[in-house]
Amino acid sequence: MGGLVRQARLAAGLTQAELAGAEMTKALISHIEHGRVRPSLRTLHVIAPRLGRDVHEFLDEADPQVRQKRVAADLLAAEAAASQGRWDEVELRTKAALRMDPPHGQRMTLLRLQSWAEVEGGRFEAALDLTDHLFREADPDADAFEIMQAHHARGVAYGRTGDTHLAVQELERGREIMERAEVRDPAARGRLLVALGTAYRRSNRTAKAIATYEAALALGAQSEQLRVAAESFMGVGAALYDSGELEGAIANYARALELFERLSTVTYELSTLQSLAAVTFESGDLTKARELAERCKARAIAAGVPKAVATADLTLARLAQSEGDREGALRIASGAAAALAGVDNTQRADALTIIGSVHEALGNTAEADRAYNEAIAALTKTGVGPAYAQVTTEYAEILSKRGESARAYELLKTTLVERLRTPAAPPKRRARARGK
Repeated sequence: MGGLVRQARLAAGLTQAELAGAEMTKALISHIEHGRVRPSLRTLHVIAPRLGRDVHEFLDEADPQVRQKRVAADLLAAEAAASQGRWDEVELRTKAALRMDPPHGQRMTLLRLQSWAEVEGGRFEAALDLTDHLFREADPDADAFEIMQAHHARGVAYGRTGDTHLAVQELERGREIMERAEVRDPAARGRLLVALGTAYRRSNRTAKAIATYEAALALGAQSEQLRVAAESFMGVGAALYDSGELEGAIANYARALELFERLSTVTYELSTLQSLAAVTFESGDLTKARELAERCKARAIAAGVPKAVATADLTLARLAQSEGDREGALRIASGAAAALAGVDNTQRADALTIIGSVHEALGNTAEADRAYNEAIAALTKTGVGPAYAQVTTEYAEILSKRGESARAYELLKTTLVERLRTPAAPPKRRARARGK
């Protein structure tokens, strides 16, 4: 290892003192290079980046002790990447560590992290398969935290595919394990409660959603978990919006935005700004809504988040439409729809709905039909839900006003609006209840 360090140092054009930096001494680097001292994993993590190398280049995988260190290094790197939302790095590190046949405890953590990487990458079946492996191998008592997290990941996966019934089931199971095992990690507890609150809200169980968000908010306040508190405020705002309480929704979104700005969490800050702009628009304060939407768009452009630019444009398109600028609304919404294609079906459907509405007002019925049908097709990919019902109902009303009552009736009948008022039927893949 010492020879490898020396070779890399010379290739990088560094002296021993420069490689040592403020954390170490020149003498230590000299001892490492001459094989008198074996560097710790922590030391390797300091010097490897300075040499422009990966820490694994200095480890011998044939040595059991080195393999153990490599697993620890990959696990440490995966956890750090997960905390920063770098899920491609999480996947890379966890797969590398799992190939080293890690001991049981580390394997459970790696499976959990890889499951989350699959969820965040939109590979939901892979995430469910990984959690199945975790459930089969986990010890209900020793691995309660990992089991809880696996149910959390499954709940999020089901929620993102539109299976709110299963999402609630998995997240409630995770909460049950969390309480029984007395999991103390406030961040993990808070995130699970926020996810459960969101699942309740999407199931139209507003009272339970608000109560769960408030529990997460209390936890965030007690433990100084600003992100949990911010997500809770955002969840309460969404639930109040769903129930028609626009002033309460605006107040909670504003509080969430304040916390996200303090955290410098760009993704959540942009999401909250967009929600606040949309709700402010619906409350009738068009000047404030425009200010918020333009602020969101400028922030998104600066941060290099094109999806957020497009979602901010949705509010700007609605503002243009409300002010009678139909051509402007059509231009902005068309740009947003193109930007959101293959990125976010729900937001793209929103853009297409604006396009359809404008074309209908202009008398372009064929173009309006095309836009509404594209919006319905986009939402079909995410599963029948409230947004789907809203678009089909809006389109049915347009058809009815045209005198096409038969088409309106068939649309409402075939899009299963009535089904939204009852719990969703269990999907093909059954939920798993583990950790008993």
